[in-house]
Amino acid sequence: MTSEQQAERIRRYYEEKSRTRPRKGGSWTGLSHEEVVERVLNEFDEPGVPGAQRDYMRAAAGVLRDLAAIGLPVLAVQDLYQLRLNFGPPIGSKPIDYRAAVPVLLDWITKVDYPPLAHDILHAVSPGFAKKQARPVLLRLFTRPPAGSPFTLDNLRASLGISLGDFADPSVADEYIALALDRGHGEARSGIVQKLPKTKDERVPEVLLSLMDDSAVAPFAIQALGRIKYAPAKPHLERALDSEDWNVRTQAKKALKRLD
Repeated sequence: MTSEQQAERIRRYYEEKSRTRPRKGGSWTGLSHEEVVERVLNEFDEPGVPGAQRDYMRAAAGVLRDLAAIGLPVLAVQDLYQLRLNFGPPIGSKPIDYRAAVPVLLDWITKVDYPPLAHDILHAVSPGFAKKQARPVLLRLFTRPPAGSPFTLDNLRASLGISLGDFADPSVADEYIALALDRGHGEARSGIVQKLPKTKDERVPEVLLSLMDDSAVAPFAIQALGRIKYAPAKPHLERALDSEDWNVRTQAKKALKRLD
């Protein structure tokens, strides 16, 4: 099923819920949001549906039902941020306003065990409008992921760190600096290190300098130093030009240009 077909089903539900439209399995008329999603989910048991799509739909059944219950009968979590619904003139095409879904998504993000679904939920709660609600949940998930959580996987931990980095501001300076300095988190904290300057904390330049010898995050620390144009870092950056790590050398060269 293409994104266009999914969007059409959502649009059709909203347009036709007050009228009868004959279709396989009966009319949409009078169905609750949950019943609409249930009917669509059942169609994924039909022959010819790719296995990965079936796996996703089965793993996502609970969150999709909860989203339907609050008026968002999407067929995949990514539809929340990818689809645009065409309501015709004078409204035209608009993205889905899913701000009300953030609490539902945050409830599920600690429960899901299917990595592609975990990724989609993380992406959905990463925009700025979700920051206040999402940041404390994501911080706990980063520091203390439940046993068996997909967020123990390297790629998802890295994505989680990037989302947290985007949420950086002065109110979390102490927490973010502590995470940046905790080498036990390895490369997963790269996104946090990169965005440390957003905390506007006076300790940040020295923290970044101290991380230049940490191979897991050195390129990101160097990049951040260049962005804040921290002049005392110049001799350290010049030495980094001889690093065996090509990314360290590349970022050091770029940072030095910013200092000139």
